[in-house]
Amino acid sequence: RKFSEDPLTIVDLIRFRTFSVELAAFLWQAVEGYFGSKPANTLIVGGTGSGKTTTLNVVSLFSMYTDRIITVEDTPELQIPHKHVVKMITRPARPGVEGFEITMDDLIKNTLRMRPDRIYVGEVRGPEARSLLTAMNTGHDGCSGTLHANSADEAISRLINHR
Repeated sequence: RKFSEDPLTIVDLIRFRTFSVELAAFLWQAVEGYFGSKPANTLIVGGTGSGKTTTLNVVSLFSMYTDRIITVEDTPELQIPHKHVVKMITRPARPGVEGFEITMDDLIKNTLRMRPDRIYVGEVRGPEARSLLTAMNTGHDGCSGTLHANSADEAISRLINHR
């Protein structure tokens, strides 16, 4: 991927007519928290090339600049300009070389010990789905991730079956 020096913002997505003003306002309130309530957990779902990562990058700008954010990815694609960002990246097993595999699931489980305000996952596609859903249901508010699916039913099926 080629990354722009000037990342897209919500204003850009409104100007391109990708988002309406109402959708942008809804997402802002959901990510920041409705009038003092807890931030919502979100999954951004879509097909190949539909803009899931771009949307996650833009939506991440709604988090507070004082939040401790941890990103978990296979390939570093999230560009979050906050001060307190810890980037965690998977590592494949390397036979014959010292080192072992570090999976998305391993990283998500470790983020929970790091007391993050936000967890952003670059692509939920395997056993890490269960760990992310567990995090979302046990008090880690404001978790977000992307999921490749072509419908809501397919997204739920992938989360349940880890495919």
